[in-house]
Amino acid sequence: MTEAAWQPVRKVRTHEQVLAQIERKILDGELRVGERLPSERELAEALGVSRASIREALRALEVMGIIESHIGSGPESGSFVSGRSNEALGNLLRLHMALAQISLADLVDIRCQLEQNNARRAAVRRTDEDLRHLESLIDSMRAPGLRYEDFNELDTEFHVSVARASKNALASDLMQALRDAVKHKMTAAFASLPDWRAATDKLILEHDELLRLIRERDADGAASRIGDHIEGFYQHQVMGDGAGQR
Repeated sequence: MTEAAWQPVRKVRTHEQVLAQIERKILDGELRVGERLPSERELAEALGVSRASIREALRALEVMGIIESHIGSGPESGSFVSGRSNEALGNLLRLHMALAQISLADLVDIRCQLEQNNARRAAVRRTDEDLRHLESLIDSMRAPGLRYEDFNELDTEFHVSVARASKNALASDLMQALRDAVKHKMTAAFASLPDWRAATDKLILEHDELLRLIRERDADGAASRIGDHIEGFYQHQVMGDGAGQR
């Protein structure tokens, strides 16, 4: 009988065990967004560890965007479960893309798949409020004197809002994270265009057409339109002349 190979025991530092317990309570629904964690002293006593280990775990969670801490005294002080997880996801995705050397072609491909699905579902599930919000964003894009940085923020919100209109919470979170991950490259793309306003005018017209299809509940048309919209920008403004990423 062959004995199973011994498996090395992973050494876990104290703060990692604290981290794991807090994460477990969040996953189990015992801690929700906006809820306050026990104080450092209370956590240290309850878990039988030093306050230094508690602080190290809380700092790690804060960097991850899972909690936020407020210094001082009173009801507003202490550590709270944060709603900034999207921000952390975007940061993590940006680092992953750099380290894994994700190609532009892969980025375009996955974004098209995600956004086509979002547009298709938005055409079926959108509300009048969704339509009004999308229309207001397009109107804001037309504002005279708008900076390209502001246009990029509005453009991001438009695409994320299409995802929200699909009524799939994960889809909108992924869309926000994806756009956050390439934000600096997006603004560089617009800055490098010879006439960024002319380029954005074309994008606005395409947004108008997409909104019309969503309003008319044309799911296939909306999916096709947003796919052409994304691929067209990459092909003509990025791959064609070396501008940044959209």
